[in-house]
Amino acid sequence: MKKYSLLFVLVFLGFTFGQENEAISDFQRSSEKYISDENGNILMNVNIWGHVNNPGSHKVFDGIDFATLISIVGGPKRGANMKKIKLFREIPDENKKLAYELNLNTFLKHGDRSSFIKIMPNDTIVIEQTIGGMVLSQIGTINTVLSLLTLYFQIASYAG
Repeated sequence: MKKYSLLFVLVFLGFTFGQENEAISDFQRSSEKYISDENGNILMNVNIWGHVNNPGSHKVFDGIDFATLISIVGGPKRGANMKKIKLFREIPDENKKLAYELNLNTFLKHGDRSSFIKIMPNDTIVIEQTIGGMVLSQIGTINTVLSLLTLYFQIASYAG
């Protein structure tokens, strides 16, 4: 009877703690954490989305910092929001966090790297465009629409 009680307790504990981790692990993960190049350098994939000159998936050296990573992707475009950079982890880190929001303005103004966090394999970094940058990038479209409206009202007033 003791054997079955112990077995029941072990199965119950395994089921209970297994369910807790299922929420974290119930998604597809990349099978590649680190890779090496022909020279034996250790590389990892990092995804950069948004308002940079060369977004996409990039193979970078392990231990890379944000300044170097942003440089590899060609730097931020004009109007990039460097106050609210989002970093999403593939799996929770040692702080059990999956998401971070970073402000790189202190680095851009003073060279202060204290806000940098370690970049891990398969991290996804999102740099959005500021609202002012969006408006400025669409100014040509706005100008065209206003010109068409002006033309329409001129024709309508001439015909009427």
